[in-house]
Amino acid sequence: MEAETILQLKGVPARLKSLIQREADGHRRSLTQEAIVLIEEGLLARASSHSLKRDQIDEILDRYHQLPTVDNRPMNDIIEYDELGLPK
Repeated sequence: MEAETILQLKGVPARLKSLIQREADGHRRSLTQEAIVLIEEGLLARASSHSLKRDQIDEILDRYHQLPTVDNRPMNDIIEYDELGLPK
């Protein structure tokens, strides 16, 4: 069993507290129990969202690496630079 600790929230807007209380009443939970459930759900949703983005990035990179090379010249030969070393 996981050890419990105290977490106190201060300055919670009345509207938010009211919304949490309404959810708590609907699920027959205390305000604290409902807040814990909502925090857990939010963290899990955020974690899955981040992994989804990482998967999407990996997929984009895979497609990029499969593209053919159109020009094999070194980048310095493709881009012209001015006297200050900036691309023209």
